[in-house]
Amino acid sequence: MKDFKVLVSLIVLVFFVNYINYMMPNRDKLDRKINLLESKIEREKQLNMEKLNPKDLEFSYEKFFFNAQKYNYSQAMGKFQEIINKSTKSICNVHKLQWAQVPTNEKNYDILKINITLECTPKNIFAFVNKLRKNDILFYMENVKIYKIGKKPVLNISMQIESFRKSYEQ
Repeated sequence: MKDFKVLVSLIVLVFFVNYINYMMPNRDKLDRKINLLESKIEREKQLNMEKLNPKDLEFSYEKFFFNAQKYNYSQAMGKFQEIINKSTKSICNVHKLQWAQVPTNEKNYDILKINITLECTPKNIFAFVNKLRKNDILFYMENVKIYKIGKKPVLNISMQIESFRKSYEQ
């Protein structure tokens, strides 16, 4: 009888140690969720109190996109290339910079693409991206491939940088 009680208590102990942690709710996780929800509720209350106008929320496409009335395709690509060259100047070595053949047309905008291959140190990659971000024009990096060149402390980066050109008003 004593052996049976010891066996039952050992089984209960094994069950408790192995399975109870998975069954009990995680208090830290629940506390983080509660704090996150409370902060979101406070933010929503502040937004509702501000009484924003629709005009306050509007932005001009001319600030973030190239304007098709101002720039044709080659002018927009030239300006786009100029911005990229200014961002890489004295930071990275540009090995290849190639325009895409034809812009991808969407309903209200064209997607402008430039394929670029750079040689940079890891620290300078971030400096290049930060210089690009300082411009008002919206950029999007796609197909980024980074690999090391031999034993040099330099990385070779190839990517496709995209920007947008707003079409004429319909």
